[in-house]
Amino acid sequence: MNRINKADILNAYEWRHACKEFKADSKISQEDFEFLLHIVSLSPSSFGMQPYEVFVLQNEDLLKELHPHMWGAKKQLFSASHILMFAVKKDITRNDKYFEHIMVDVQDTPLDVRDMRRDLIEEYQKTEINMLEDHKHLSDWAAKQAYIALGNLMSSAALLGIDSCPIEGFLAEEVTKVLVKNKVFDADKYAVAAFCCLGHRLNSPAREKTRKPITELVRYI
Repeated sequence: MNRINKADILNAYEWRHACKEFKADSKISQEDFEFLLHIVSLSPSSFGMQPYEVFVLQNEDLLKELHPHMWGAKKQLFSASHILMFAVKKDITRNDKYFEHIMVDVQDTPLDVRDMRRDLIEEYQKTEINMLEDHKHLSDWAAKQAYIALGNLMSSAALLGIDSCPIEGFLAEEVTKVLVKNKVFDADKYAVAAFCCLGHRLNSPAREKTRKPITELVRYI
């Protein structure tokens, strides 16, 4: 693999910001968008389970219904080129069809180690995630995996000169009601983790990026 220039990576990270409004008439090319979806698909996840799906929201009527419940995306929702919703699967356990699909169809796990792998993941879910204490812990674990993909998506977008904005500012219960009403997903099986808007910035950031110094961020033990 060819080494990527560090200055180019750093410049992309310095340039990236949470874009508050996009140029509504400036669309991302289909080639670039498909590339970014590929990046999401290649993102790492716990046990390679990819316990989430990405919904590309294109229906204008649906967006209008969601808008009042998404206070963190008042301008982005109608100006972005593309809007992605990361939704986690709620019940990925050894008895779940999706669990079996990933292990057998996607990962092609050899027959002689499948039971061992099932036991390993089940034990992790019970002891590390505390699934038996509260099943919500399973969705929290799934959301962490989705956030890895979300971070990779935004970083790769910046390297292509594409702006992004992660959206956590939404009323989950109301958003879920709208999605269920429009038959986007089954709330017994999915939960919304986050949204991400993509496009090209309308204005430059109002101020320079600020971050605490590395000496405050990193500790060597």
